[in-house]
Amino acid sequence: MSDDRKERLMALGEEVLAEALLDQAEKHSAAFYVVERMLATPEENVARFRAKVVHLTETDRVYEWHEASAFAAQLAGLLDDIYAGVEDPCMGTELVFDFFSTDVAVFERCDDSHGEVGDVYCLQARDLFLSYAARCDDKGQLATQLFELNRNDTYGVRFALIDCAAEYLPQEIIKRLIDRFRELLYIDGKSRQRDWQRCIDSLEEQLM
Repeated sequence: MSDDRKERLMALGEEVLAEALLDQAEKHSAAFYVVERMLATPEENVARFRAKVVHLTETDRVYEWHEASAFAAQLAGLLDDIYAGVEDPCMGTELVFDFFSTDVAVFERCDDSHGEVGDVYCLQARDLFLSYAARCDDKGQLATQLFELNRNDTYGVRFALIDCAAEYLPQEIIKRLIDRFRELLYIDGKSRQRDWQRCIDSLEEQLM
């Protein structure tokens, strides 16, 4: 298509475009949620996100491998709700932490053979988190939340936030975070030592 599509669409007029968008929203769920998000207040977008998280963790719906792509798009829509509803950076990080906490419910019911669902967590959710975390002033609380999130990591996607910690945490706090993971090496026995060591290694590399 030509590069003047935006100008040509704008020339059609607001009413024509609104009718076309509503028509697509009636036929396709993805377009429906775009319209809902555009028309909602920030508070409504956050409320919709929270409701979707609850539904996601409570439903028994199973997604086969051929449904994973659509499911990944559905999950990405949750991140869009956060982006559309939250300007405060600390609140934004908290909601992305909530999103990461859905991983157990998601991966227990989804065949993610092609990694599309995992990419929503490791790439899209990580990038949204970074956009908030870099601007969040309460770095100590941020580090505590990061530690607790990864302490209960089952599927490995939460590590994505450890692997970029230097982009939003100062060195002194990263050093304290390393010490907390070192303590786990002796507290939790051998079952999770590889996980804790992986976190330690990544954080130490980021200090170099």
